[in-house]
Amino acid sequence: MWARLGGLAILLTGAAIFYVFLWWPLQQAQAAVPQVHYELRVFALVPLCLVFGLAFLIFGESFDYRTPNHDNLTAKGWAAFALVAVLSFVGWWWFDTQFTALGYQ
Repeated sequence: MWARLGGLAILLTGAAIFYVFLWWPLQQAQAAVPQVHYELRVFALVPLCLVFGLAFLIFGESFDYRTPNHDNLTAKGWAAFALVAVLSFVGWWWFDTQFTALGYQ
């Protein structure tokens, strides 16, 4: 139960970070604000919150992403982090494409 609630909290945190640090700058760019600032590390943090938040929300404590002694990742953990990496790259690429189309360098 606590793992599922933690997953929900992680998802809500990721959504708030996405809204403040990515959605607002994109809206500013679409409104042609002369200078827009966004954080690159958010492109890793938001997918991390999405993947692990959903995993804990859906699977709860049965999502064993690391070994019992917590010193290494399991196959599920490696797959989750690989998905985070792919989503990070795709999110950055899409965001960069949007900014370029709006005339930002």
